[in-house]
Parts: sequence; C-alpha cells; structure tokens
Amino acid sequence: MAQPAKKAFYTSSVTKRARDCRRSWLNTKLSSLSYYRFVVLFFNCLLTFGSYFCFDIPSVLQDQFQGNLTCPNATVINGTVDCVEGLGMTPQQYNLLYAIYAWMNAVVVILAGFLIDKLGNRFGVFLFSFLCVLGSLLFAFGSHFKGSPYLLPLMLIGRLLFGSGTGSLTIVQKRITTFWFKGKELALAFSLTVAFSRLGSVLNFFLTQKFEEKYGMQWTLWGGALLCVLGFTSAVIVSTLDKIGVRQLGLDGAIQEESRKVRIQDVKLLSVRYWLLVLTIMFFYNGIFPFIADASKFIQDKYSYYSQEEAAYIVGAVYDSLVVLSAIVGILIDYVGLRGVFALASAVFTLPVFGLLAFTFVPPLVSTIWLGVTYSFAAASMWPSIPLVVPQATLGTATGLATSVQMFGVGISNLIVGQILGTKSSETKIPLWRWKRMMIFMLANTISCIVTSVLLNVVDHRQDGILNKTTKKSGQAQEGSKNSGAEKLELKAAHPGRGEEEPNEQKGKSAHFL
Repeated sequence: MAQPAKKAFYTSSVTKRARDCRRSWLNTKLSSLSYYRFVVLFFNCLLTFGSYFCFDIPSVLQDQFQGNLTCPNATVINGTVDCVEGLGMTPQQYNLLYAIYAWMNAVVVILAGFLIDKLGNRFGVFLFSFLCVLGSLLFAFGSHFKGSPYLLPLMLIGRLLFGSGTGSLTIVQKRITTFWFKGKELALAFSLTVAFSRLGSVLNFFLTQKFEEKYGMQWTLWGGALLCVLGFTSAVIVSTLDKIGVRQLGLDGAIQEESRKVRIQDVKLLSVRYWLLVLTIMFFYNGIFPFIADASKFIQDKYSYYSQEEAAYIVGAVYDSLVVLSAIVGILIDYVGLRGVFALASAVFTLPVFGLLAFTFVPPLVSTIWLGVTYSFAAASMWPSIPLVVPQATLGTATGLATSVQMFGVGISNLIVGQILGTKSSETKIPLWRWKRMMIFMLANTISCIVTSVLLNVVDHRQDGILNKTTKKSGQAQEGSKNSGAEKLELKAAHPGRGEEEPNEQKGKSAHFL
C-alpha cells in the first residue's frame, strides 16, 4: 500500500522542480518586460480616475444637494447667503446616495469577482467601465428633475449602476496589478493605483465647487460623467496591452485553462486569515468613507468661520496626503514587509483623529492630514496582503468578496450616520451633539479594526507568518506562495494526514502564474 503513495510523492517532487524552473524563467521574462509592466500600470491606474472623481461630487456639493428648492427671501449676512438653492434632499436621502452605492457594490462584486476569474480581465474591464459611464450619465440626467418625484429614483438608479461598475472595475484593476507585479514591487504598484484613483478625488475637492459656481450643478455632474468616459478609453488601451503582454509571456492558453477550473465552491477554501483581513479592511473603511461623505458639512457646522469651499479643501487633505505619500509608503512596505504590523499601526494611529474631531476644537486640517497619512499606510498594507493569502486563480473572487464585505459595512455605516444626523432638511445647521455622536461611531469602528487586526497578526504568526515577513524573506515568501497551494494538495493526496493543508489552497490548481 505504501508503493503508490511513494510514487505519487516522487511525481509531486518532479512537478515541483518543473514549476520552479518555469517560475525562474517567468521571473526572468518579466524582468525583461519591466518597462512594459509600468506602461500597463499607468493605463491601469487611469481606469478608476474618473469614477473616483464622480463618487465624491455629492460630498463637495452637499449644501446644494440638501439645499432648498427655491430661495425667494434669501438674505446676505456677513457676505454669506442664508439660503442655498439646491435639490431639496434631506440628510437621510443624501446619505442614501452613498449607502445605495455601497450596497450595490456589496451585491455585485461577489458575482463580478467570480466572472472575472472565469472569463478574464478583458471581459471585466469593458463591462464594468461601461457601467460606470452609464451610471454617471443617469445620475447627471436625474438632477434635471429637481422638485419632481422622479429626482431621487433616477439618481439612485444612477448610483446603483455606477456602484456596480466602480467596485467591480476596482477588482479587475487589482487583478491586473497583481498579475504583473506579484513578487516584485507589489505594494508600490497597489499604492500607485490608489494614488491615481484618489487624485481624482483630490481634484474633485479642489475644482468641483468652483465649477459649480460658474456653470451650475447639472453641468458639474455632466462633467464628472465625461471623466468616466476617460476610464472607458483607458479600459480599451489596458485590455490591449494586457493581451499583448500575456502572449509575449506565452501564458495566454495556460491562463484560459486555469480560468476554466475556477468554481464558486472554492469560496469555502478561503482561510481564516483571509476573513480576518477582510474584516480589518471593512472596519477601517467604515471610518473613512462615511466621514468624508459628511465632513464638509461637519466642518462648516462646527467651525463656522470656514466657507463651503474652504471646508472642501480641508476634507480633500485626506486624499492630498494619500496621493503624496502613496509611492513612498508602497516602496517602504515592499522593502520592509511587516504588512500585518502596518495594518495594525494604521488602525491604532487613526484613533486620535476622531477623538480630536469629537471632543476638541483643534483645527480640522490637522485631523484630515493625519487621517490621510494613516489611510496611506492602510491602503498599502491591507489590500496588497490579499494576493499573499489566496491563490492567483481565485484572486478576483477573493477580492470581490473583500470588496463586498467592505461596501456592505460602509453602506450600513452611511445609514447609521444618516440616522444620527437627523432627517429634517430645514436644519441648516446640524447640532454639534449629533456630530459628536457620529464621531464616536467612527471611533467604535476604528476600535473594531484594531481588534480584528490584532487577531489577524496572531493567526498569521501561528501559521507561516507570510504577512509579517521582512525584506528578502518577504519576497521569498511571495514566490513560494504562488505555487504552494497545488503542490501541497498533491502531497496531501499522496499522503493523507501528512502535514496540514492550508485552508486557502484549492484542489485542481496546477499553476499560479506569478
């Protein structure tokens, strides 16, 4: 009975050596395509530039979204008009625009991730960039129905389509980035994609208010939709570059074969470490996105000496810091490793931000810059950790699930914030006690993030410690993680009970390409 097992073990060893040779050849080939990889990365970064610009337009124009339908008796006090003409939304309806976006993400990205794994990056990049364009166009179109019962449904449907495209497009973007950079400059590549995306957010906070004052809200929303068309153009280019590059590597047929093996049941094989990482991401972003959505209004209400334009600049400092620091932080984490430690530190150092905003009158710019710094480290340490704990072939599914959980949490948080801040549009200034409760809610999410990140580090330490490998060890761990799943499954089949199978490894996966 031992002879078949011995033969299987020998076959697995031969297969392992063959894969080692293939991996060595592939790394050499990728090194020769270094320039090409960064060209792909540039257009990959542009995929989400326009959609991130559009996403936070309501945040900058919150006064206009919640403003009165008409201002027949407006007066000017100290150079400020006491009535803002707008769409007449309540705070609850306004926050619903963000909640519905998050919920659509939460539902769609699960299926989207699986479809991307099954049908490939090129299918996903075209479909989801088109949905971004369609959703942003419908959102802008809905703003023309001011004062009618069609306004909110049209804008919500627009946000639904926009959300289904944006979240799913981010999955494709991360999958392409991982394919070309896993094992080499991965954190840098992820940081640059985040930086380019958030550059759209930064320009939104700097330009949207001025554009609206000159051309009005409707034309501002149409301008945002036009930027989404830029994303669709980038989708065409990056799809072409990805196709040519994969053919140069000789992996086109192998990738298609691997994609055919992906099954929805593979979700059950994702590890505890993966799920703790997902929860850490969710709780961290629960404190980021809902805060930014309402921060402009908060600053004007608590610090009454700031204008709407100045408040938008201050909120934009979160993304300013992210854009400036992303490349530096990415290079640092690529060099040092310790992704789990950085994820924990990001959550710990975010705590004082909401404490200052809730209980002090320290200038809000201090808090927004501080939040931008911790956000930079979180984005460069958390998301690039997912490819290290799941196989390449199911990365789209795993990223889709992570995005789904994240957006589900953000959507619930937006609803809770809407309830905390009240539902009366007649409240031109929301009471400070309501804002304080909101900041305490942000603090609770950050504390939850600390708890899950501590558990993540404990579980990682008890397993192979791949998230906290340092310098050269980190690179070696990434290389080893690419093929370890299939190899260990073969050993497991040859020797039942010998060793422990990693929970994120999948039966039938014959190769992980990078």
